[in-house]
Amino acid sequence: MNHSAPQPNPEELSNWAALSALGALDEDDPPAESFSADELDAEIAGFEDAVSAIAYSVPAMPISPKLKERLFQRIDATTLQSAELYALISQPIEELIALSNQLQWQDLEGPGEFQHAVYQTNTLHRELAFFVKSDQGGLFPKHHHAAGEEILVLAGDLVVDDQVYQKGDRIVSVADTIHQPATRNGCLLFCVASMDNQFVS
Repeated sequence: MNHSAPQPNPEELSNWAALSALGALDEDDPPAESFSADELDAEIAGFEDAVSAIAYSVPAMPISPKLKERLFQRIDATTLQSAELYALISQPIEELIALSNQLQWQDLEGPGEFQHAVYQTNTLHRELAFFVKSDQGGLFPKHHHAAGEEILVLAGDLVVDDQVYQKGDRIVSVADTIHQPATRNGCLLFCVASMDNQFVS
């Protein structure tokens, strides 16, 4: 008695191809052996075209003018808030020095005799602008940058990667880097950095 190979079921083929096009199949869910590769490819291609057209077949929903205005105001405010924080570093050096004298200073954790004073924060972007000072030479705490960092030397010197920076110099560090600056004779710095920076032991 001869047993012929099972014939492909068109409905089963369509169902499998549709699920494949939608990405709803598991890796452990292979097609039935009765389907040929050409049949599968052709069926899946047809469904993929249909799936990609779905997004364009739904009419766009109009947005309320008031909601649109509020949305753009919020986007503008967010952008400006972040830009203004970094713009602080472009203020005249003497103005920043005068500003630093009005703030409350605290000891900075880690090696060296350093103090810091927070000037302004941006919790939305997890950024802060602050001053750091030391009256003598020493190593800063070694730290990891969660995001970019920018430093303006207001007085004294700052040594980063064996390069000495002095009054008026700006140092930019990129995200996901680690360094341990030093000062030879003391310094006053204005910094904009991430709130998520971490000290490295």
